[in-house]
Parts: sequence; structure tokens; C-alpha cells
Amino acid sequence: MIGLIQNEMMKIVNRKLTWIILFLLITITIGSFVINKINEEPVSDWRSEQTQLAERYEGQLEINELTPQMYADTENRLQIANYRLENDIAPVSENPWSNLLQYSGLVEMVIIFAIIIAADIVSREYTSGTIKLLLIRPHSRSKILLSKYIAVSLFALGMLVLLFIIGYGVNAIFYGPGNLNITDLFLNAEGEVTEMSVFMQAIKMYGLSFFPILSYVTLSFAISTILRNSALAVGISLLIMIVGNAMIEATTNISWLKYLPFANSDISLYIFHLPPRPEMTLSFSLSVLLVYIVILAGLSWFIFKKRDTAG
Repeated sequence: MIGLIQNEMMKIVNRKLTWIILFLLITITIGSFVINKINEEPVSDWRSEQTQLAERYEGQLEINELTPQMYADTENRLQIANYRLENDIAPVSENPWSNLLQYSGLVEMVIIFAIIIAADIVSREYTSGTIKLLLIRPHSRSKILLSKYIAVSLFALGMLVLLFIIGYGVNAIFYGPGNLNITDLFLNAEGEVTEMSVFMQAIKMYGLSFFPILSYVTLSFAISTILRNSALAVGISLLIMIVGNAMIEATTNISWLKYLPFANSDISLYIFHLPPRPEMTLSFSLSVLLVYIVILAGLSWFIFKKRDTAG
């Protein structure tokens, strides 16, 4: 089994597409943090800054056009700004960990690239005609499919780790290595302002993001296995990803949407206390994602095992 996984990893690594994806991942990550540094404005008086922010947030809350998610986010920011002023707690100075949290949206880039690789790993065997050569080897279909799934999942995990390392490295150049014990203000699950380790929040956010990444990898992998068409797998998966982001907002008003994987695909919402619905928790979202991962993986296995390779 290990040999099969290694073989599939080599297939991924030896493709030009893979290196293009890695180049884009590194370039976009570096570029994002460099631009952030260039646009950064020094703060001489943090109390004045927080007072202005609080006034701005109060004004934004009076805008009727705000979506429920935007309203909750603004409300949370106002709560933290007021807490700083009332308790004389200055914002932490720029450090690698807080910047990694600020740019948590870069995880979506990993999802997109992982979808592309997952969509191609099975369908390409059919397109090139190598699927018959693969299946005559002394390995069961289950092991062959599982090795492909594990390989693409490991590659997705590798991209997530690479994103974290590159992001930290760039920010460490600008702000130093950072103190692992540094704390900042966050909202806990009960909506109360509390001090938490910025480093642990960053680790938690990026670590748990592997679950939504894996869910989209499994979706793309399943579509590719069933339809044997990588273009359709990529297109459908990306469409579902885009629709899924809109679903998160819609879940605020439609309760049953919380049982769909899309409403649970943004782990960063729990880091910043912005669950789509008050009753939704981090463990609930992870459980929903795991259920869909198992269902899609099982469907892929069933179709692949029963399909006639000549068809």
C-alpha cells in the first residue's frame, strides 16, 4: 500500500501542472504579505485609533444594507475596540502570527489548487488509457483508489503547510520571529472578550482548515471518478465552492442549510466568533464535513469498483 501511495505521489510531483500550482501558491502568498507591509500605516496613538474605529463601527451598524454576517463581524470588532479602551489594553504590535490570522482567506487558494489536482488524478488515467495497465497489477481496485485519494490528500496537506511556512517566513522577515506567548483579544464561544494566544489561534485556524480542504478534495475526487472528466470535476467543484460561500450567508435565515457541507466550510468563522447560526459550533461543522467526506469517498469506491474499464 505504501508503494502505491509513493507511486501516486511521484505522478503528482512529476507533472508540470503541479509545479505551476506550487509556484502560484508561493508567489501569491509572498505577494499578499508584501503588499500588506507596503500599505501598512504606523500608529502613534493607539487610543485615538481605537476610538476612531469604535465610532466607525457604530456608524456601520446603523447601515440597513449590512448582511447578518457583516453586522455580526462589525459588532464583534466594536466590542473588542470598546474593551481595549475600557481596560487600557493596547493592540499587539505587528507579528507573524496575527498577520497569518488576518490573511486566513489564503486557505481558499489551497482549496482551489487541491480541487484541480484531485479532479485529475483518476480521470487522467482513463483519458490516457493507463487505467487498464494500472488495474492488471496485483492490487485490488480498493487499494488503487485509496492510494490515489491518500496521495492527493497528502498533497493538499502539504500545500496548507507550505502556505503557513511561507506566510510565517515572509512576516518573520518584516516583524521578527514573534513571541509564542503573545496574546491578543478574541471572542470566545460565549461571545465574551478574552485574551488568547495568537500563536495557538493561528495553529488552530490553519490546522482545522484541513477539514474543509479535504471535503472539497473528496468532492472533486468523487466527481472525477464518477464522470471520468477532470474539466467537469474542476468546474462543478469550483461552482459548488462559490455557491457554498453564498450558502454561509443564507444559513443565517434558513436553518436547514446548516446540514449542508458548504455552510460549514469556513473554519475561520469560529476563530472570530462568527458562526452562521448561534447553535452551530466548531464540533458540529467538523462532524458535518466528516459525514460528507465518508459519503463521497464511499460513493467513489462503489462506482470505481463496479465500473467496466472498457467503458
